[in-house]
Amino acid sequence: MTREHAKPLVVPCTHCGASNVFSQPYAYHAGFGDQGFLYSECGTYTLVWSAFDPDFEALVGKHNPWVLSREKEQILEDALQPAPDGSRWLFSNPARCLTCGHPISGPMSQAIYYLKYEGSINVDPLGHPGTGLKDVLKRTVEQGAGPNERERGQAH
Repeated sequence: MTREHAKPLVVPCTHCGASNVFSQPYAYHAGFGDQGFLYSECGTYTLVWSAFDPDFEALVGKHNPWVLSREKEQILEDALQPAPDGSRWLFSNPARCLTCGHPISGPMSQAIYYLKYEGSINVDPLGHPGTGLKDVLKRTVEQGAGPNERERGQAH
């Protein structure tokens, strides 16, 4: 179901002055939505997932996505399929201006609010039933993608 908003969110670029228009009424708060998000390296695609996704928890444990250690961030980054443009989803990637590429919003480690670009991927089952992080992982946890799963299996 696509929602239409009377007033889209407009984020001006401080570098070139372009108006970046988003089909959302405001910047979404990842904490209030219990979500994690990453931007692609080009900064014009967004990946959104549930903080309670079982595959996310199998990879990094029961942690909020916005407070992961760098080691846990890398585990998730390495487990993800490429973004639609072929680049990587990284915790250090900011949202970027569609005109000049200058940052217009920080990565999740700096900004809890996120922007959803056209063509982005939302695998939070709350708004998209039947989806999950499994849809964007290189391998599923059952295939051995989760280091936490391996550690649990080795416990004595």
